[in-house]
Formats: sequence, structure tokens, C-alpha cells
Amino acid sequence: MSMSGNSGLDVSVFTQVIDSGDAAARIALGLQLARLVGDEATPDSEREQVTPILLSLSVDPAQNVRRALAKALAEEEHIHVDVAFSIIADDDDIALPFLASTPALNDWQTMAVLKVGDEARQQVIASRSDLSGEAANHIVAHGAAPVVLALMDNPIVVFDEHDMRKLYERFGHTEEITERLLARPDLPLDIRITQAKRVASRMRLHMAEKSWIAANDVTEIVSDAEDSAVMRVLIEASDAERAKAVSFLAAKNMLTPALLVRAASKGQMQVVEAGFSHLAGQPLARVIEQMYADRKASLKGLLRRTGLPNSCFGLIKAACDVYAEARDEGIPLREDEFGQRVLEALMTRYEQLDQNERAKQIEFIGRYGEERVRKIAKRLKADMLRAA
Repeated sequence: MSMSGNSGLDVSVFTQVIDSGDAAARIALGLQLARLVGDEATPDSEREQVTPILLSLSVDPAQNVRRALAKALAEEEHIHVDVAFSIIADDDDIALPFLASTPALNDWQTMAVLKVGDEARQQVIASRSDLSGEAANHIVAHGAAPVVLALMDNPIVVFDEHDMRKLYERFGHTEEITERLLARPDLPLDIRITQAKRVASRMRLHMAEKSWIAANDVTEIVSDAEDSAVMRVLIEASDAERAKAVSFLAAKNMLTPALLVRAASKGQMQVVEAGFSHLAGQPLARVIEQMYADRKASLKGLLRRTGLPNSCFGLIKAACDVYAEARDEGIPLREDEFGQRVLEALMTRYEQLDQNERAKQIEFIGRYGEERVRKIAKRLKADMLRAA
């Protein structure tokens, strides 16, 4: 390598190789200069001198020359940003591997690629192990679906509640991203509930378009699916999460008597407890005490404070009694077993219920209970009507 005493490197020989050397010579030159700029002992002044040579090689007409240079510089930190951007602008098979590994880009340069690069380059940025918080936030707010999916696959990225809400707001109708969100155990419950409603709405539209069944039946089936999906979300939540979700449901007019009666019919009393606590404006512990107290007046007063119709008192009372008895016995009940016990209670207890009121409570089970229990309840109601 020729040197000039006071002016650093004599780069004329490098220029000569570019001007008259064949592809093999230019590849060799690129490898030599990559070692030079990568050497910690190389002065910055010499790196500056060879930058124009590296730029020329980065736009060499021979693809194999450009590929060799990009591969040689991929792990080097001390290369000029213009060289890095020149390689990043090359064909995908050269640019993308370089972009995936180069340490030569700082945060603002990375952001520049995100803002002006195509989706392929944005996806590579989204997958980098040194991705900055600013870059991740930009992708959440502005990235296309493929870029967001790459970000979701990046193990260093931690999504907070705001990120998940933003992604659902932008991609709630994009199946692959929605599925990824729903698979997250920390997804806010109101998003799960909103998604359940959307799925039910799509079901309603699809069934209506196909005219498979009568409109009234469509509404009933979809309502069942909707409430069941919401209830599953509430069942699987912690007490604190459930309280927040119930508040969200109430704000959206989705905390309906039908939802709470459905939960009671299936023995999912934690849902009923949380609903009553919110509607009555009382602490959960106090609500639980009133629900399972021996005194009927406690439950009746609680139900009045919730604003729920008195017509569902009989079923709620029976469900509370069955739940308390099973808890005291230490016997876990499946939804169908719980429903059958509620039916037995409604048929054999509560002398204050006249025949019509008893039939009405059984009708609730026939509408909202577990599938097998519904059939039993409908038969019982039919028998009662015949006997009357």
C-alpha cells in the first residue's frame, strides 16, 4: 500500500483499480478497504480518505462486487453513513442482509430508513435486536401490517397497554394481527370484549346474507354467542381485571340483565358478583356477603340497588343458594350440573313462588342455561303448562 508522508494515504492506486481493474481486483480492493476501516487503529482521517472509494465500489456496475463489499462491511461500525445508505439502496438480496446486521446506523438514521424505505427495509428494521423505543413507537403508530408483524416477532420489543390499544385501533379488522393480540395474556379485557362483539356482528351479517334461518333466530343465536364470548373473558380474568372489564361493559351498555342471568344460570357467580358490585356501587366483599346470606331480604335489597328487574330474582336466588351449598360441600360443579341443581331448587323450594312465576324462572334457564339444561328446562315448562 503506497503512503504519502504528510497527507495520509495515497488513494490514487485505489482509484486506478476502480478505473481499470477487473471485477476480481475491485472485489479484492473492497475487502482490503473493509479491513482498513474496521481496524480500530486506523485514524479517522484515513477512513475519510477511503470513503469516496467505498462509495464508488458500493455502486459498482458488477453486482458481485457490490455484494462482496456489503458482506465485508456488514459488521463494521466505522463506515460513513453515505456508504451505508448506498448499500441499503441496492438490490434487496444485497441490501437487506446488510441492513439486518450493520452497526453503522444510529437512531436517527434508522428512523430515516423507517420513514422513507420500502416495506421490505422497514420489516428488517422492525426485526433488529437494537431497535430503539422511538422506532418501535413509530411502527406501532404508522407501520403497515407486515412491518407490525415483524415488530411483534421481535423478542426485545415490550408492548404496553397503549401500544396494544393503538394496534387494535389500526388493525382490528386484520386477522393475523388480531390473532397475535388475542394470544397475548396481557391484552386489556375491553379489547377482548370488543373483538367478541365484532365477531358476533360478522356472524349476524353472514347469517342474514345467506338467509339460512329466520331473522329472529339469527338475533337469538348471535346474542347467545356474543354473551358467551364476553362471559368467557370475564371468567378468565382476575378480580381486578374483571372489575375494570365490567366497568367498560357498563359504559358501553353491555352489562345487561341477560348477561348476568346467563352467568347465574351456568354457575359463573364471579361474573354476577362483579356485575352486582359495579351496578350497586358497593365493595365486592360486601356484595358477596349479601348474595350468599341466609336472609332473603339481603339479596332482594341488593338486586333493587343494581337496578335489575325484579323478574329475575327467583333465578338469582336459586343460583346463589346452589352456589353457597356447593361451596360448603366442597363440590365443584360443571355448568350443566349447576343448572340442573338450580332447576331442582326452583321446582322444589321457594313456596312464595306461584306456578306462573316458577314457570317464568324456569323459562330463564331454558333461554340462558347450558345447552343440555336448556332442553330439560323447556320440557319442564311444557309439562307445567299442560298441568295448568
